[in-house]
Amino acid sequence: MTPGGDFDSFFAREIAPFIEEKEAERKVVLRRALWRALPVIGAGLVFFSLSSRLIEGENARGFAIFGSIAVMVFGAAMLTSVMTWGRKFAEELSAKVFGHFGYIYSPEAPENFLVPFNNCSLLPGYDRKSLEDHVSGEIDGVPFELAEAFLEKKVRRDKRDDYELVFRGLVARYAFPKRFSGRTVVRGDRGSIFGALSHAGAGGERVHLEDPRFDERFDVFSSDQVEARYLLTPAFMERLMQLADASDGPMRAAFDGGDLFLVIDGRRGYFAQPSPWRDLRQNDHIRAFVEDISFIREIAEVLKLDAETKV
Repeated sequence: MTPGGDFDSFFAREIAPFIEEKEAERKVVLRRALWRALPVIGAGLVFFSLSSRLIEGENARGFAIFGSIAVMVFGAAMLTSVMTWGRKFAEELSAKVFGHFGYIYSPEAPENFLVPFNNCSLLPGYDRKSLEDHVSGEIDGVPFELAEAFLEKKVRRDKRDDYELVFRGLVARYAFPKRFSGRTVVRGDRGSIFGALSHAGAGGERVHLEDPRFDERFDVFSSDQVEARYLLTPAFMERLMQLADASDGPMRAAFDGGDLFLVIDGRRGYFAQPSPWRDLRQNDHIRAFVEDISFIREIAEVLKLDAETKV
């Protein structure tokens, strides 16, 4: 049986009782937080209402408004316990579900996780990053690891610094069965903001391959033209196009250091978890969660990474 087989039975046996238990716990946490926060927020509203009527003078009224807002913000901050509880629940649920599929889950990725992706110029320039949902394991003997990345670039707007989203998606590395020594970069994001500087930083020389359909969709650069053709066989190019069609955003890939690196700018969060503000027993999020997990395996299966003879 493949990892993750018979998920419905696993869900009924382990996940459903776990969610039922956590839903009861969530209600207690939420009730306690609301009992602490609502009186404070209410006091801020009453203070604002009274002060706006009784206090004269713009400065005094401005101070009263500021004080009222400060009180309400303090009350709202009391609700952070719900968010803290929600994060812990999400981590526990993720560990259980990923574990069923045979994968190891961590809420945070290693600090240097993006280094090889940056070395291959697979990601746009950024000034601020956030990494989460690190997953590792094997698929039919193929080691892999991936994470979600949220990257932002500092921009100047209205005489102040701001941050603009430049990438939100998956960054993954899979062991590649063929041996190679150079670096080959494949960029399949023509016409997107992500690919606006398609040639920048790729390194090596432009490679023109035999399949005109592939050449229309992808730009390929390599430090070794012969090796690039050895890696990008007609069959493998076909599979890369199939994977690009299955992805929900622009895709880039690179062969480097014995691994295949993939980035998909889906502009969304993957492995979504339920909100702590609503009933956890509404299971639509579980279905979407499992579909995202299935895509991890789909990558390896579509590209047929489990045997050198298939590549």
